Amino acid sequence: MTIIFSSTIAFALSTTYTWAHQVCSPETCLDGKAASPLLAHDPALSKYLTPGTYMDPSLDPSSSLLNIIKSSDSSTVSFPSSPIGFSGNEYSKSEDVWDNGNWSMDRWKSLYLPSTWFGVLENGKVVWGAIPDKGQLPNDLTGLKLSKAASAACDPPCSSHGVCLPSNITSGGTCQCSIGWTGASCDQCQSGYWGSSCSPGPQDCTIWDDGRSGTGACLGTKTSSLSSCNCDHGTCTSTTQCACSAGWITNGTVSPSLCNSCAAGFFGTSNGDCSACPLGCDNCTLQQGSNTTATCTSCSNNLTLSSGSPATCSTSSGSCADGTYFDETSSTCATCSPACSTCTGPSPSDCLSCASPRVNLQGSCVFYDATTGICDSGLSKLEGVYVVNLAKSRCDACPSGCLDCHIPSFTNTKEFESLQCSACREGYLLEDGKCVKKCDAGWYLPEGSAAKNGTCQKCDSTCSNCVTSSTTCTSCPAPLFASGGSCRTTCPESTIPLNGTCVPCPVDCATCSSPSTCSTCPPSRPVLSNGKCIEHCPQDQYFDSTHGCQACDWRCSSCSANDAKSCTSCSDGYKLSKGECVASACGDGGFASGLGICLSSLVTRSKKGYFGFFALAVLIVGAGVGAFYLYVRRERRKTREATKVFGDKLDDRAVQDNLRKLRLERVLGLERILISDTTDRGRGYEEKKNKRFRELLLPSRRRRTDVENDIEMKSTNFAPDRTDRSTYGYGAPPPPYAPSDLSPSPQDTKHPRNHNQNKNQTPLTARRDSLDSIPTPVLPTFNSSPIQRSFPDRPKSERKQSNGQSSTTIHSMSSPVSPEYASTSLMPPLRPGMSRQNTQEREKERKINRDRDATGEFEMERRLRDLWPNLRRKDEGWI
Repeated sequence: MTIIFSSTIAFALSTTYTWAHQVCSPETCLDGKAASPLLAHDPALSKYLTPGTYMDPSLDPSSSLLNIIKSSDSSTVSFPSSPIGFSGNEYSKSEDVWDNGNWSMDRWKSLYLPSTWFGVLENGKVVWGAIPDKGQLPNDLTGLKLSKAASAACDPPCSSHGVCLPSNITSGGTCQCSIGWTGASCDQCQSGYWGSSCSPGPQDCTIWDDGRSGTGACLGTKTSSLSSCNCDHGTCTSTTQCACSAGWITNGTVSPSLCNSCAAGFFGTSNGDCSACPLGCDNCTLQQGSNTTATCTSCSNNLTLSSGSPATCSTSSGSCADGTYFDETSSTCATCSPACSTCTGPSPSDCLSCASPRVNLQGSCVFYDATTGICDSGLSKLEGVYVVNLAKSRCDACPSGCLDCHIPSFTNTKEFESLQCSACREGYLLEDGKCVKKCDAGWYLPEGSAAKNGTCQKCDSTCSNCVTSSTTCTSCPAPLFASGGSCRTTCPESTIPLNGTCVPCPVDCATCSSPSTCSTCPPSRPVLSNGKCIEHCPQDQYFDSTHGCQACDWRCSSCSANDAKSCTSCSDGYKLSKGECVASACGDGGFASGLGICLSSLVTRSKKGYFGFFALAVLIVGAGVGAFYLYVRRERRKTREATKVFGDKLDDRAVQDNLRKLRLERVLGLERILISDTTDRGRGYEEKKNKRFRELLLPSRRRRTDVENDIEMKSTNFAPDRTDRSTYGYGAPPPPYAPSDLSPSPQDTKHPRNHNQNKNQTPLTARRDSLDSIPTPVLPTFNSSPIQRSFPDRPKSERKQSNGQSSTTIHSMSSPVSPEYASTSLMPPLRPGMSRQNTQEREKERKINRDRDATGEFEMERRLRDLWPNLRRKDEGWI
């Protein structure tokens, strides 16, 4: 509870002292807290800053929405770089930043658009700048959602498939394209996307008919497993192995992929094949500017690299005829190996040229098949198929993609270019004896035939190009144009003929005059600008369907129509009011530049302060009430605890004694009549009883002697209690009543002395056990029949009459159990003048009373009478 109370006090104080905060512009400050998150905050100085430059070196502002630049003597708070929408008016409550075209705040109430940014509403209307209250826009715009926001800084403008984002470096912008689109204006399909909407192609095809004029048909093989074994030039045999194509090996220093380099003695050509180096070259590369010519980079033993272009390897020692070489040990010409035409040594590996019918294969002279031209590579460590190239006297590898190749009807006059592939490795299609990635123009891949590889077929003569079947045309011979797979004489709307095909107009055009120029525009992008359809006119203009872009009223910064009540934003110093720009009349604080509202609108002050004071006052009152309540509860708890401790210490006798302290009627002997016994008494009795009670409890000073006599009368008229169990009283009622069926006994009148003696046997000075030492009054017995009493096991004092019978027995008022009384009846009291005692007895009683007065017993009785009205216990059955 203490924590809750403390936090509430802290809240009240925080709302009370809002004057400790300030909202500032570069010109002035206003006391109060910021009502908008569109401000920078300096927590050390409790200041909120609008955009602008502040020449105060002590400021250290920060913000998650604004850009801040700090220097040694100033701080510049810049406007947001992206649009921000707010769920409350005047840029208040929650905000949402327009992030690359994503917008989740449909129910915006205020909007900030940075410079050059525009927002497009649902009906195509465009808004600019700062809009502090959506309800102040022209009536036809107040209920519209924001569908898009973008910058107008891009040149050329972005298409509908891109968003212009301003550059942080230059004054221009860059188009951020949607998925599937590319180009400076986002008006072309990415590779693998096709059609007017640039849809993705089949997922299980490696190459398909893509582009804006494409059909999306598969032109290549189905998804290859090359990527699974990471094989560049070869065929996957498993997920981790690759069979390299002829002339290719794996070089781990080049890349982690398999079959990534040409083998030793081979070089890569421009078409991606591996060809053999000239004899004598250990290594060579493709000569610059050539497609198939090699230049040596290193030579075999005893050979020297020439400086010519291309570089070759030759010998520098001696000159010998063909078939011989110069032997330096004997300084004579020695015979070459029979495999060599020219050589540098006697070994077949020293050949510079091979003797027919042998050719060079990786520095060795080997034979070839005379019918197919396939070289014998069994003695080498090379993989794949190699075919003879007679023009260069060497064996070259099959072209890239071929698993098997040969020269049909091979003769010594056949050129290497007549080579044909009979099988392709995975990912390639066989087309007219060569392996290709996709079918060339005039060829098509039958639908369903591209599993891992396939064979391209020729198109029908009616089509220049076709897909999936020989008659599904993608282009037609002149003067026809292909559209939708067939040839037509004219192209449909939104398309234009090009190279025998109806190609679509540029993006966002309704009609076009060329593949890059729009003629008319659709309603969603109504403005025709430099051959492109865009969404907006310049900021100070609006679009008119008849005349195009027209100027706004001079009062408006931007507008939706030509009148003065169609403004969507205003210049600084003016506020937007139901589509009209009116003077701001800001007063203190002035105008918040660039935000379209007064500085005071960004401050919350008075109502929070008053609320804080009111809350603090309520808390103080509540705290006082709560403290008093807690104090009362604590005191009651302490009282209960003390009472419990006190009660635990008392025994049964002490409890009875203390109860008798409270029941003063027993001590005084007043009104000992049960309420149930007074049913036959009338209203007069009640009035008489109350009067008698007041006389006894409130005696005057002049009647003090009468009161003492009254007490004496009570002590002499005490009657024995009855033993009838139907009555619960302790004895006879007080005066003026007395036992009605008792008459003065002759024995009592004849023997007054004995009566007094018996009476004196019970001393009047007997005190209660543990109460206030007030003696029990003893009243003499009137003449009556003997009364039978039975008090077993109780303390008692008896008076014996002269005839041996028991007289009145006096019991202690503190006895735990009430005695049983014998039945008796009441009789009227004695009339005035009647004497119950002789003079000697009366003097003796008065002396005893004077002794009691000297000990303060009468004074105690008077005090008890004063306390009696507050201690009555009617709920016990006595009145």
